[in-house]
Amino acid sequence: MSDKEKLQVTMPATLKKELERMANETGISQNHLSVLALHSLTKNYKEKGSFIFADLLNPEHRN
Repeated sequence: MSDKEKLQVTMPATLKKELERMANETGISQNHLSVLALHSLTKNYKEKGSFIFADLLNPEHRN
């Protein structure tokens, strides 16, 4: 029995294209890049709390 679960994610087309580009350049799958990003996000949240979202939610950074 696997300890893995699936999560369907909907994202803007521009973000998906950037993820594809990163995967092609690094040789790391889109799935693995996504998992790495989620690990980083959850670790930062544990360490710093909701303050990590202040910069990310800044309207100047939205596409």
